[in-house]
Amino acid sequence: MVLRPDFPGEKQMNTRPIVGQSQLVKMMDSIIASGRVAHAYLFTGPFGAGKKTLSLLFAQALLCEGEGEKPCYSCRSCKQIDSNNHPDIYHLVKEEDKTRIIVDQIRDLRERIRVKPYQSELRIVFIHRAQEMTVQAQNALLKTLEEPPSHTKFFLLADIANELLPTIISRCQIFKVNSLSTPDTAKILMDRLDILREEASFFATIACGIPGKALMLASNEDFKQKRDRLIEKLGSKRPNDLLDLVPLFTEDRDLAFDLFDVLVFWFRDLLVAKETGRTDKIINMDKLSYLGRQTKAFTSRALQDNIELVEKSRRAIEGYSNFQLTIENMLLAFTGGAN
Repeated sequence: MVLRPDFPGEKQMNTRPIVGQSQLVKMMDSIIASGRVAHAYLFTGPFGAGKKTLSLLFAQALLCEGEGEKPCYSCRSCKQIDSNNHPDIYHLVKEEDKTRIIVDQIRDLRERIRVKPYQSELRIVFIHRAQEMTVQAQNALLKTLEEPPSHTKFFLLADIANELLPTIISRCQIFKVNSLSTPDTAKILMDRLDILREEASFFATIACGIPGKALMLASNEDFKQKRDRLIEKLGSKRPNDLLDLVPLFTEDRDLAFDLFDVLVFWFRDLLVAKETGRTDKIINMDKLSYLGRQTKAFTSRALQDNIELVEKSRRAIEGYSNFQLTIENMLLAFTGGAN
């Protein structure tokens, strides 16, 4: 059983850590102001969109002991949550040796929440990656949601809500956490990683406005080095130079699909620069020096073909074709675009 206090990571909410998500914040404001707290909330959205950040902020606001805006970040409860040791916040996660959250975990949880909260008026139970609950576990939880204890609130976090039973979803108030705009995501990166706007904007774009993914990529030195090397070599007319890039994809297959995105955005930028001569629509603003040199290396038709080739290779790998051979064929085909 993995159940432990605090999982690392006007009345009006104090939303200083939150960028964007104004609609969700407005909904939370209304709940805080009215005091009408539902017994269960479902936070749903793509992995890395900010479900944990928003749900923890909401929990902190609900348990805050300060006056005025909530959370105050200075009362005992707020400090306990910040330091991951609030006695009335619990997080249920999948056990390390299991592939799903199993029914015994939910049964154990039901026994634990029979006891009143230790410090606050409310206890908040987080169920992370709730879509990983087995059907038996969901049915066991459903019994609790149908007759919830007044002192316990449930926060379910799910990347894919439709993998939950409809009866579970119907008993939750839903907070849909969407991806952010590119500028909002870039702001998060600049605030947390102290990087320049041009670089932050690229990573915000490649992550499709998902802050968690953008932060992961922008702070991954291996990925940044692979991106640099990939862009540097793409203008080469020598097949061996392009074949030297194969290990960039094969060394870490988890990053391979992100490197496909690097290729698509780079060829797209080359095409924009070649056709318009403008730089205000360029995504790779931090790589303008390479862009200027490589624009002459490809015809417009070749750039369009290369984008289609990248997407075709991506689909082939998703269809379980030979990984290395697909990468080799794709990279070698890029030489046909040299002008």
